[in-house]
Amino acid sequence: MNLIKKEFKFNFKNLFIWIIVITLFNLMFISLSDIISEENSAFMNLLKRMPKTFLDAFNMDPETLLRPEGMLGTEGMTFMFIFFGLYASMLASKLFAGEYDNKTIEYLLIKPYSRNKIFLHKFSVILINAIILFLVFLGTEFWFFNQFVNREFSNNILFALAIYLFVIAIFFAAIATLISTLIQTRKLTNSISLGLLFFMYFGYTVTEGVKNTELLRKLSVFYYIPIRETLKSENIYLLNSFIIILISLMIFYASQKLFEKQDISV
Repeated sequence: MNLIKKEFKFNFKNLFIWIIVITLFNLMFISLSDIISEENSAFMNLLKRMPKTFLDAFNMDPETLLRPEGMLGTEGMTFMFIFFGLYASMLASKLFAGEYDNKTIEYLLIKPYSRNKIFLHKFSVILINAIILFLVFLGTEFWFFNQFVNREFSNNILFALAIYLFVIAIFFAAIATLISTLIQTRKLTNSISLGLLFFMYFGYTVTEGVKNTELLRKLSVFYYIPIRETLKSENIYLLNSFIIILISLMIFYASQKLFEKQDISV
């Protein structure tokens, strides 16, 4: 518990900054929802003239933008997916690979903690941070929609958006944790993790509707929590979300076993 408090306190500044960023972005997108989603607005007319590939890259669709949740659910979620994946990856990298970069891993291992306990404490910090960001997004999302959106909106869709972000945070934190235990270098871990994040997201969005890219799209985690389908059908992909989290926990478990057995060289 002392290790959890120490790690959480050490990383709280970054968490606080991301809380502010997420809150402000929610405020920006939600406060403009009614204005931008008007069918005859200048923004909607501009979107209709843009290339489909450009719109797909930023998850923007004139049809779904007409919904009250459209602005946040399309363009807004592009930023949110990247924010959550970025934060989770960098946090995991800092907690694990950072110990090797800072030459503190040997000092940590001579403390009266088993490697299993050290790993679980660091995993707990990741989980706590992900839950806090999930609650911040969900809370501000509902608050701002009730304050600024005059049309009827779907609570199911708002909940789905928050769930998807939590799933992305856990998944990319797991990936970064595994890479950290294998490579033991924070800079390279960040590069690979963020490369996978951008490759999976834009590989999924940009190739939508392109022939012979279905297999590539299925390799992306974003394929299984589709925003547009959620907005159109109001269907929450809970089973897919659960499976992704289960896979993420399996990756964490594999990382834990590797961390317990590997030789430490600094």
